[in-house]
Amino acid sequence: MTSIRRTLFAPSLVVAAYLLGLLVVLLWGDEGQPVLRANAAIIGVGGVSGALTGLTAASIVLVYRSSRIVNFAQAGFGVAATMFYLLVSARWGWSWWIAVPVALVAAMVVGFFFESLVVRRFMRSPRLVLTVVTIALAQTLGGVALSMPRWFGYEPDPEDFLAGLAALPPIAPSTPFERWTFEWFPIRFTGDHVLALVVSALALASLGFLLRRSRIGAAIRGASENTKRAELLGINVSTLSSVVWVVAALLGAMAGIMNGMVGDQSVAGAVGRGVGGSTSVAAAVGATVLLRALTAGVIARMSSIPIAVAASIAISMFEQSVYWATGSTNTVDVVLVVVVVVALLLQRRAAGRFDEAETASWESTEEIAGIPSQLSSLPQVRAGVRRSLWVLALVVAAYPWVTSPSQTNLGAVYAMYGIVGISLVVLTGWAGQISLGQFGFVAIGAAVGGAVTANLGLPFPVALVLGSVAAGAVAVGIGLPALRIKGLFLAVTTLAFSVATSTWVLRFGWVPDQVTRPAFLGFDSKTDERTYYYIALAGLALVIFLAQGLRRTRTGRILIAMRDNERTAQAYGVNLVRIRLTAFAISGIFAGFAGVLFAHHQNGVDAQSYGPEQSIQMFLMAVIGGLGSVYAVLVGALYLGTVTVVLDNAAGQLLASSVGVLLILLFFPSGLGAMVFQARDAWLRRIALRNRIFVPTLLGDRLKEGEEARVPIAAPPDDLVETGVRYRLDSNIGEQGASQLTKLWRY
Repeated sequence: MTSIRRTLFAPSLVVAAYLLGLLVVLLWGDEGQPVLRANAAIIGVGGVSGALTGLTAASIVLVYRSSRIVNFAQAGFGVAATMFYLLVSARWGWSWWIAVPVALVAAMVVGFFFESLVVRRFMRSPRLVLTVVTIALAQTLGGVALSMPRWFGYEPDPEDFLAGLAALPPIAPSTPFERWTFEWFPIRFTGDHVLALVVSALALASLGFLLRRSRIGAAIRGASENTKRAELLGINVSTLSSVVWVVAALLGAMAGIMNGMVGDQSVAGAVGRGVGGSTSVAAAVGATVLLRALTAGVIARMSSIPIAVAASIAISMFEQSVYWATGSTNTVDVVLVVVVVVALLLQRRAAGRFDEAETASWESTEEIAGIPSQLSSLPQVRAGVRRSLWVLALVVAAYPWVTSPSQTNLGAVYAMYGIVGISLVVLTGWAGQISLGQFGFVAIGAAVGGAVTANLGLPFPVALVLGSVAAGAVAVGIGLPALRIKGLFLAVTTLAFSVATSTWVLRFGWVPDQVTRPAFLGFDSKTDERTYYYIALAGLALVIFLAQGLRRTRTGRILIAMRDNERTAQAYGVNLVRIRLTAFAISGIFAGFAGVLFAHHQNGVDAQSYGPEQSIQMFLMAVIGGLGSVYAVLVGALYLGTVTVVLDNAAGQLLASSVGVLLILLFFPSGLGAMVFQARDAWLRRIALRNRIFVPTLLGDRLKEGEEARVPIAAPPDDLVETGVRYRLDSNIGEQGASQLTKLWRY
């Protein structure tokens, strides 16, 4: 794109959005109102909201240009800063002139420490790993925001799951500019709207000056192209990274606080507007606002901040026109999915080899090896495995008999979450396609399966089949763009799909509000939580069996080969298109199967239960357990289930999952499941040493001396006949596993 075309493209987006908005109002608006009355909403409200979204979009582009990652935590800075500003103003009585600067400085400090303590640890990791770190940071900031009211002395309502929000004061702090008002009929604007525009313009102008006119900006632009070359030229890349994250945190905090000021005149309303119009956990992560900023960044090819800002304004203006005409913005989310997919497909040709190498697939997918063949037939090994399975089966079967009905209900939920985790193992762990919209497939299965039993009156097994097939078909449709889009941008696409599913698809009239639980072998699961727990458990066992069977087939092996090296797999005649779509289909079928179970478990399909925060939570659960193995990911579901039982508030649960992901990625990249199987390998290693069996896969790289070093590879035969030695070659056995000459083993 030439400089002239790039210059004209930004204002063209805004003009096109305005004209399209007028057309929407003309076609679907109230006939009794003149179309030009919508100007106040389209230009006024849309312009202010778009300018603030533009701050978030500019931050996302800035971080991407400097680090080649999509910063999903950007909206989280705004959430936490807004909550802090509102609380210190309402609780401590700080004036606006003190509270806002302190909140902005606090956000900058958080951005600096996050970059210094976490981001630098992953600078040499694949970009997908660092992107997942930003997702965990978003969850952490959301948990901190939900925890803040308690820190300021507000006692939560015991009946409110989102502990802390219900106890907030009903009126938001006043600002010095809200008294100055003017009317653009039929909407009244205040000085806060003007301030938001002025602050956004000054912030963006300052960012442009920093990047274009300063030495730091030149260094950032240079380092973004080639980090290693910048280091060779003497540029301190770590310092530049800190500057970028501090600026990004500042812009995110400014956008959040300004959004709170021009929103509803209540603390909960201000926080809700700053994070997407809701005070739910999804709002805590800011998925709705984040999606609009990400869409603007994708339109700008993650390279042009002016185009990203213009796209943000265009999206907001179109959204306001739809709201003016229909009273709802749910349709906008579907439009954003189409925009993201089309923009990425049109831009795919411009992707460089650097991007493909850095974002090819998810790295931390260490598979769990089975018991070595040398030990599997030993009586003590077979007895140990048999006892472990019996203990596990006893614990799982006895769980509903020693817990309360609510805990039994929760156990069934996490059994279904385990199925969703297995679907992520197939798609991300084996096929290497990251998905942040997996619960969108669950929602499709829930809607279709619930409609089959509630509307058509068909049996529950039929609903399981049809719901699973429908989700698999939708997953194939989402997988079609993945033929050309992968890595970071596929995550954006699936997140957009998840948002659109919860806000638009589940609002159709055929989606049932009430679903009746099925009977199972004469037991009624309507009133007995134990019965449905066993139904969910049977579903989990079936999916485990199918997934393990898939891994042993040729398709499973090809998925692993495609994940590790696509070009080599293609050179051996692998049809990448068919295999990738197969992975999406199987993953969607598993997720849809879980959705049918979940809809009947919840006695209905509620759109709030299938929001984008659930998809993000499922992905983090899979990372905690381990994406490389079916059994490992179940450890992640067990971890989150335990956290939910122990912690009875949303803030604690968010922090436990997000901080858990950060710790896992820092110290145990393969997940908690790998740690469990490492304990199993330690037990097998002791058995191998006791029986004098050399098993290379259990020994690793450790050096053992002393008594263990004197263990021979095998006992010498009784009929050994000594022969003369004419030639002697130096042995390499010490490097391979054991040395009989030096009496030591290298493990």
